[in-house]
Amino acid sequence: MSSTFDDSAYVLPLYHSPRRLPLPPQGSAPSGPLPSPPPDGFVIPRIPPPDCPLRVTRDSRGHRQLPHVSDHPLPVDHERVIRLVKSRVDVVAKCANCAELAIPCEFSESGIPCPPCAVLGIPDCDYSDPYFFVANLAYHRDAYLHEERSVLVDAVKQNFLEPSQFSREYERANAWYYSAAQGAITRFLINCHATGDLAFRGYQCIAEASNDAGLLSRFLAIGHESGMHPSVLQTVAGRLQGLFNTFLGEE
Repeated sequence: MSSTFDDSAYVLPLYHSPRRLPLPPQGSAPSGPLPSPPPDGFVIPRIPPPDCPLRVTRDSRGHRQLPHVSDHPLPVDHERVIRLVKSRVDVVAKCANCAELAIPCEFSESGIPCPPCAVLGIPDCDYSDPYFFVANLAYHRDAYLHEERSVLVDAVKQNFLEPSQFSREYERANAWYYSAAQGAITRFLINCHATGDLAFRGYQCIAEASNDAGLLSRFLAIGHESGMHPSVLQTVAGRLQGLFNTFLGEE
């Protein structure tokens, strides 16, 4: 999914500005057009920023690493963090797995697989995928900065904000967003660690505890028909094979 912000599909940001509108500088009129070209010290920033920190990287062992975007993260239960992890860009109505299986899908929160993927033991649901998550963060950041940039440009044009103060206020808006994004990244990792392979480990425990070859055989048949992940089926099949070997060894 592309994280490029599209003005034609503009959506309101998830939360409001970190500050009130700056007071007019002393001696300036409350309104007036911005000179063209813009005065010194006033540069309209690009969105998305060319040095965007919202990227997934890989460490020396090839493991995916989420970015570090703020040294002052908000708590994982902060309202702005919750809004970020519970919001997604509705590019598609379903995760890729549910779309392929033609079954209903439900998004609850980033880092938590959808219910069908969880029950079927599918480990790569889009909703727990770092790339999908970071793309959502980038899109919501761009929507937020688009709004902030427009407000600040209007403030300069109306002489409510000194042109030289534009960059400071815009950086404050960036810090406001990234503090929430860092909290969302932490919450995403917590969700992934809490729910990762949960269904697989559950099926593994159930299979190892069962001595009913008929039940395990029926499970394999139903699991295959319902699209259960091969890792789950292999675990159950391994237990079934072990029971057969034990039975044959006793004869």
